[in-house]
Amino acid sequence: MSKNDSENSKKTLFLDIGNSSIKVGFRNNNAWEKSTDNFKSVTYLISWLNQHKDSIQDLVVASVRKDHFELLKNQVTEFEIKNIEISEVPEHNLNYETPKTLGIDRFLGCLGAYAQEKQSVVVVDAGSACTIDIMNENGVYQGGVIMPGLQSILNIFKTSAPELPTIETEIPTKFPGKSTAESLQWGQVAFFVDGINASLKRYQESFGDFSLYLTGGDASAISKLISMNSKRDEFLIFKGMEAFIRG
Repeated sequence: MSKNDSENSKKTLFLDIGNSSIKVGFRNNNAWEKSTDNFKSVTYLISWLNQHKDSIQDLVVASVRKDHFELLKNQVTEFEIKNIEISEVPEHNLNYETPKTLGIDRFLGCLGAYAQEKQSVVVVDAGSACTIDIMNENGVYQGGVIMPGLQSILNIFKTSAPELPTIETEIPTKFPGKSTAESLQWGQVAFFVDGINASLKRYQESFGDFSLYLTGGDASAISKLISMNSKRDEFLIFKGMEAFIRG
């Protein structure tokens, strides 16, 4: 979205406010797009929104940071803000024992996939943390897995063992590793991918077949490494937000 967008019709912006990143999506002639701006802080986001207010109709927000949303709500007053909270999700759509602690992004990611498939879906959101969540064929969120993200695993030795080499995000063709770099790849990249594959196998054993979606910053990297066919969708949470507000 650029400053020239003020010449076009106003848009609904979808804001995904995570723990470590903020993403802004919108529909442009029915196609989903993301803002190319790098929102490093909520204060920069607020400044950006105020600069583009002439091209914004309203905001739909999914935030895992209550403090960030409160700051946004208090400083952006030009248009309506719809905040999607986990408390708004009907109980019959959640099979989860601690819904108050469930990140709304996990539910919405699954809903975005389910809205497209209308059958059981598993969503791997590979960001700073990696979540692997399932929604069944009736649109009921069933829970999931939270594990360290790929970058967290790759960075784990940077402080404690800085002499170790930097590695490529790939799995060697032969086991075990025959070099320090290969040994790290087996212990970090393969370790991460094995965790995902094991969770997918457990889902299949427990729930039967499902459609698999990948999203998040490392989706492209892991799509080449996991054992199951998948669909990549960088707009998944925005699609879930739109499906939720449409009911």
